[in-house]
Amino acid sequence: MSTAQPQATLLPAEEAGPGDVYDVRISVVSAETLRALRFTRTSDAMNELQRCRAVLASSSADALCALYAAIGVPGLDPQDKKELLRLKRALARGKMSGHRMGKSLPLALTTELDRLEARHTDAQNALAQVELVFAADHDRTRALLAELARSPLVRNGILHSAPSLEALMDTPTWAQSTASDKRATRLAQFVYRAAAKTSPFSTFTCTGRPGAEITMEATSVPVPSATRLVRQLDGKIWALLLHNLEERPEIAAAWQLRPNPSLTFLPALDKFALLGPPPAEELRLLPDHPLIRRVAAMDPDPAPFLDWAKRLTGPRSAGSVEQDSGEVPMLVRAGVLHPVAPVSENTDQPLEDLLRWLDDHELTDTLPYAKILRRVSAALAPSPSPSLLDPVTLGNTHHALLEAVSDLVTGLGHDTRDLGADLQLVHESAVLESPVLTASIPSPEQLSTIAAARSWLSVLDLKWPGRLAVATYADAVMPPAGSMPLLDLYRRVHHELRRGDGELARHLRTWFSAVPVQPGPLTPTDQLDDTLRTLAQERQRCIQLATTAPEAGTTKLQLTEVIAHLTTRPEALRSTAPAAVYLQATGAADSRWVVNVMHGGHGRGRARTDHLMRCAGLSPAPIHLPETPGTLPAEYSGTHGSSLNARRPVLPAAIDYPYTPTVASDQQRIPVSRLHVRRTAGGLIELFDARCGTRIEPAHVGMLADYQLPPLARFVERVFGDAYLLHPSTPPFASDLALDRLTDITRIPRVQIDDVVIQRRRWIFPSAVLPRPRAGEHSTGYLHSLQEWFVAHELPPTAFVRAWGQELRGNKVKSRKPMLLDLDSWWTVTELLRHSTGADFIVLDEALPDPFGRDLGAAAVELLVEVPAYRINGASTDTGKGRA
Repeated sequence: MSTAQPQATLLPAEEAGPGDVYDVRISVVSAETLRALRFTRTSDAMNELQRCRAVLASSSADALCALYAAIGVPGLDPQDKKELLRLKRALARGKMSGHRMGKSLPLALTTELDRLEARHTDAQNALAQVELVFAADHDRTRALLAELARSPLVRNGILHSAPSLEALMDTPTWAQSTASDKRATRLAQFVYRAAAKTSPFSTFTCTGRPGAEITMEATSVPVPSATRLVRQLDGKIWALLLHNLEERPEIAAAWQLRPNPSLTFLPALDKFALLGPPPAEELRLLPDHPLIRRVAAMDPDPAPFLDWAKRLTGPRSAGSVEQDSGEVPMLVRAGVLHPVAPVSENTDQPLEDLLRWLDDHELTDTLPYAKILRRVSAALAPSPSPSLLDPVTLGNTHHALLEAVSDLVTGLGHDTRDLGADLQLVHESAVLESPVLTASIPSPEQLSTIAAARSWLSVLDLKWPGRLAVATYADAVMPPAGSMPLLDLYRRVHHELRRGDGELARHLRTWFSAVPVQPGPLTPTDQLDDTLRTLAQERQRCIQLATTAPEAGTTKLQLTEVIAHLTTRPEALRSTAPAAVYLQATGAADSRWVVNVMHGGHGRGRARTDHLMRCAGLSPAPIHLPETPGTLPAEYSGTHGSSLNARRPVLPAAIDYPYTPTVASDQQRIPVSRLHVRRTAGGLIELFDARCGTRIEPAHVGMLADYQLPPLARFVERVFGDAYLLHPSTPPFASDLALDRLTDITRIPRVQIDDVVIQRRRWIFPSAVLPRPRAGEHSTGYLHSLQEWFVAHELPPTAFVRAWGQELRGNKVKSRKPMLLDLDSWWTVTELLRHSTGADFIVLDEALPDPFGRDLGAAAVELLVEVPAYRINGASTDTGKGRA
């Protein structure tokens, strides 16, 4: 790998204007709610109890001193001395034993004992007051939770997350239903999530865009009247529906066919290769045949069955198209031709479009579930949308939709229970129709810092070892100055992983395993080639810089230090792609922004917002993405069975993926068969279009997790994609820990570059060390002991909590939505106990920004911006103005 020594270029120092385009995720409950849920009077009463106990301890010490003096008086009557010793032992145990004796006590001792008895009474009264005030705070906040849960936006979130709980809200016994701590804690879980933290596309988060100008309709907190609900059928169910239609001869006959865009001739085998239908996506090898060659050379656009029959039979003197058309079904069975669904799942209302197509072709009545399909379509329609201010109608509509979708699944011959525990029949998102006002936006300089940080951190990408291992393998099997088809490399790599027995196969199995292995200081040297050794060294440099001499729990790096690292890093290990970044303003002068998430750019995330806004009947500003010199970014066609990938096209080119609708008319079409692999000057491999030689940068711009993509797309993302993921569940410098060695509290520092925080402080400790309530212990006693334990171990009283463990189930493993812990709220303490049950470790993440630090009426806000690649060699990096 070559190492360059250039100078870096910062972003232009120009002010970001109010018309700059970014997305806003905004919570539906203000900070005032969090404060109202605190047990403030209980906290004050516990402080008073602490003061009374301190005074009691001092008075007890004084009384003991007076007792020692009285006991030591010469000539003291033995019986009196015995009584004084008994009194001393009682006081030593913290008990009042009565101090009246047969003879008068010394005045000084009597005074101290009277004072001690008064202090003891004060402490007892303070303890009783704590329990009394706790009961009042408990009842007050429980009633407040019940009231907040019925507010429209929170209630709608609970309708999706806990429908059985939402169903109780309109019953006469709702107040009594929330009387139990268990149910109140469950309510608190949702209310705190709605108030304290944003999460992309959460049921408790609204999505919006800023306006080009501040208008009277602009908002800073979501209101029900300006919120539109977007409902989408789950992508799995859509795929089942299309598969069912395809199996019906009368409907399939009306579908068009197109050549499989993955149909690739492999010279090394003298065979054709192609990808079979999803989800297995089997790699099929077919013999070289004139008929297949003819298909590969034909127009790739879809055409009706009879048109293909005519194309393939050609002019013949004998026989008709009908007699010779058996070739077409044969090619369909082989996968050389595949049917194309008449409707794209990327449209705003695909089910409505599908019904229209069935009606136009007079095929609707052939479906036994046609009426159910219309019910589902009507329930998914954005207009008229039930008002959030009418919870009864909203709930009825929601349940009717779920019932209709469940009936549809049954009509398709499936059971919803067999489609996976994580299946959501319908996905709902809340979109704001008014422009969203935000208190601050990052400056161009801060965006430049974030771009540099992302490029610097990308060497920690877990995909790097596998990418380098595949590059080493490809270099060994490719012609010296040539290239090879992508499917050939794909086939060879998986053959080596399954059945290879040479050194290259062992190298691939080590570094391209299903669970990525990372090189480090303890890795045996015989497992590292030159590229992996360089990667290990660069990773170590990065880690050492970020973990050197933290001050007060924070490692502060200068941008110049990061740039120095980048300029000496081998060019092949630098990130050259844009990134989508989720940010929150901290409100602090020395750390203005904190990064929540980073993932691949090219409009990822923003494309989803555009889709949701269009589905809601809004007209968002189009996404404008910059051109990448010498590279053509290309998204994947189709949604791959996930509604999270539904979107309008955002990139100028698309990788034409088999068994998906063809690419948009205004996009450059790059069939999988035209993707070839070649070496780069830096020792890696890259994709290029074999027709013109243009370098292709694959970009997954949907919101489905990369590891859930279909097999070839997953392989392409892992080997060729430049999409480093920084996620709060796996901070860059706090994840590579030997958990079996963690027996106490492990403290991970905050890491920031200039005024941008890229990693929050973290505390990790075994769940077993957390104090838990003793049998019969009053809640106030446990709350006090837990607070003292946190203080003694220097743990934050407010934090976001995650539970780590092998046996966790349900929402405990949703690292995207950790719970908020506030030691001044009993409800978050009880949730901590529930959340950590069965966990091996408890993880506390710094609550940054402070949920209680913002203005009372302000909501929690998260921005999604796209930062361009941070380029070295003096290339100017623009600010991304007017882009995602």
